[in-house]
Amino acid sequence: MAERDPTCIGRVRHVLGATVTVALDPELAGVAPIYRGHLQPVGQIGSLVRIPQGLVDLIATVNLVGIAELSGLLPPADTVQHDDRWLQVQLLGEIDRGTGRFQRGVGSYPGLDDPVHFATPRQLLSIFPSPNEHYLRLGRLAAAEEVPVCLDASKLVTRHCAVVGSTGSGKTSAVAALLQGFVNGGWRAANIVVIDPHGEYSRALEGNASVRSVLADGNDRLRVPYWALPAAEILRVFAGPGGGATFVNRFAELVAAARREFVERADWLSLDPTSVTADTPIPFDIRPIWHRLDYENRETRRNKSDPATVCQLDPGDAAALRGAQFAPYGPGGQPPHQGPMFNVYGTAPNVFRLGLIDPQLRFFQEPNGTAEGPDPLVGVVQEWLGGTQPVSVLNFSGVPSAAADLAIGVVLNLIFELSLYSEAGGPGIGRASPTLIVLEEAHRYLGATASALTRDSANRIAREGRKYGIGLLLVSQRPTELPDTALAQCGTLIALRLSNTSDQGTIRGALPDSVAGLAGVLPSLRTGEAIVSGEALVLPVRALLDMPNPMPLAEDPSLAPWRAEPQLPEVAPALAAWRGTYENDND
Repeated sequence: MAERDPTCIGRVRHVLGATVTVALDPELAGVAPIYRGHLQPVGQIGSLVRIPQGLVDLIATVNLVGIAELSGLLPPADTVQHDDRWLQVQLLGEIDRGTGRFQRGVGSYPGLDDPVHFATPRQLLSIFPSPNEHYLRLGRLAAAEEVPVCLDASKLVTRHCAVVGSTGSGKTSAVAALLQGFVNGGWRAANIVVIDPHGEYSRALEGNASVRSVLADGNDRLRVPYWALPAAEILRVFAGPGGGATFVNRFAELVAAARREFVERADWLSLDPTSVTADTPIPFDIRPIWHRLDYENRETRRNKSDPATVCQLDPGDAAALRGAQFAPYGPGGQPPHQGPMFNVYGTAPNVFRLGLIDPQLRFFQEPNGTAEGPDPLVGVVQEWLGGTQPVSVLNFSGVPSAAADLAIGVVLNLIFELSLYSEAGGPGIGRASPTLIVLEEAHRYLGATASALTRDSANRIAREGRKYGIGLLLVSQRPTELPDTALAQCGTLIALRLSNTSDQGTIRGALPDSVAGLAGVLPSLRTGEAIVSGEALVLPVRALLDMPNPMPLAEDPSLAPWRAEPQLPEVAPALAAWRGTYENDND
């Protein structure tokens, strides 16, 4: 009597398209047999099995496990045997035994009563490539931890990727480990830009990345010049969304004139001044514009219709943000009279001034272009791209979210625009040198509540970026808040634990039909475990992700201070920082 194959776990009982039902061998103890000293978790959702078919082995993934008396009838059968234990598996591809090569799809389907085997680690190694100059290690198979899971680096970068998971599932650690893999894997000339709204990645990439913060000093400061924004967005940064239509229109008029005047003086620009608008990214000095608006808002005259009769007591100082002083208007229609625009702008000029002296917004006021040159945007974009470092971390923590969102929109828009005009094989970014943008809290910038500039820039990269060598890595704990178009454009999906039912449904819809059943395990995944699917890897898998070293600054706060001696909370430094906009030498 022939000896039983120790890797055989059951027989094919039903075949319905790519879905195969397997009756487990009655002699199989449990669903985790021991083979060569190791447990083989064939009953785990996401584990792989093989079905020999002549010269090929069909490879399938487990998506259901059950007992017949509990599950009822299994389509298309009318009856099932009492107490049958079974697996439902989904066919994914086949291994050619002669060459050892794996390919997606199957050329033939299994027959009834064909034996089904668990896949050994040695066989799985022929499916999953090892880390090399083309493949980036992500982690290891959850069902066979000695088998590495690697991603095709080219497809990961150029065809977009999404990393989703609830808070605490290991999402930030997974992204940090990926970035460390690029840094340590030989991609020394990579262009990876990390948009970091919470300051989490600098520790994980210390020594291997350019880290710039909006609140830093000196060479570490992140600079996003306000003049790179459209006029309306500049006003939104410094004065908020209010101000009224008259104030907004007058500001745009003055900005357009200032930009044209700079073009006429600049040696390094060859533009027709008449083609310059309020939104053309040309340097200009914003302080004289504030001074003019404040002047108009408080001007008094002896003769209201004659500008030459202005009752100015002190001209003020635009550079020092000190407004002009005027004689108070007289009572009962007596001179001096209110100027034509007196108080038309309301409190908007004063709010505007407070924005200009706010230390949290000073990163918007650098650099200032000069007529002699050079072009200040060249140095700024090189800083954003990290200079000679493979990774650039742009830390936007510590500033108002509305201002940070607008600054991020400028970064995304300029990087994409530069990629449009960079040719393959030439200088520049994009086709010449692909760029990956890691967008933390992606739902903030792609959703309907984001500023128009940021939302349009991010969605434009999602839709068109792969054509021009700009890839997106979207990181979010709320996939339901990501636009369907953006998520549909992601060629690779890394889904960690998700507790919310609607988020699980979004990911289930994004997974291929052949492995949609894997979405059922999303709420029970361990920290650092994920369902990985898409173009960057050969098969959808359940994987244990590698942990970064060092870790990002994303761990939960410690409760150790609760064990200390009770004392009054010291909030004065935090209040001083919060009130920084009002504590200025110019006040």
